[in-house]
Amino acid sequence: MTSQCSKLECIIRDVIVQYLEANQLLKDSQHGFRTGRSCLTNILVLLDKITEWEDQGEVVDIVFLDFAKAFDKVPHQRLLLKVASLGIGDKLFDWISNWLRNRTQRVCINGIVSIWKLVLS
Repeated sequence: MTSQCSKLECIIRDVIVQYLEANQLLKDSQHGFRTGRSCLTNILVLLDKITEWEDQGEVVDIVFLDFAKAFDKVPHQRLLLKVASLGIGDKLFDWISNWLRNRTQRVCINGIVSIWKLVLS
């Protein structure tokens, strides 16, 4: 099963994104989760930049890294430090902190379940 945002989580996500955009805390190169942007728009911007450099006679070298599921690997404490550094504080910070605290998960396959494990990232 894939995770789905609850209605409250979606509202909070939207408020955070609105705050980040209003305070210009996102780089223009950020395409993920932004309105009107996607992986496709990111690739098109890259292609346009490569074409521009080649037209100017520049040498272009590219290294591609696969950060698939990168968000799933961020330790909760590091994420909270980043949230605080962006000026997201008070009740919203407390809500996010409490939401991440003591989270557990287990796996169920064909009716057989694993033990509960603490989720740290």
